[in-house]
Amino acid sequence: MGLTETTLVLVSLAFFASAVAHNCQNGTRPASEENREGCDYYCWNAETKSWDKFFFGNGERCFYNNGDEGLCQNGECHLSTDSGVPNDSEF
Repeated sequence: MGLTETTLVLVSLAFFASAVAHNCQNGTRPASEENREGCDYYCWNAETKSWDKFFFGNGERCFYNNGDEGLCQNGECHLSTDSGVPNDSEF
């Protein structure tokens, strides 16, 4: 294996280890994010020195601190409680 391939493997492993250490992957809710509003969260990426965005899985319970609750779908919180915002049937 050449130097380029070895470097690529090491960088990939470092990124994977950093993400795994924080349980950062799409479709999961890490224990550290139990009180996180909405359906997305961020984890620090030491390799890029920036924040990576992840999403909770479809069907995962979501909430907002104002009391609204719902389920995550494609990274968005679809509310099941009345948020006081008119919907299509109210026009």
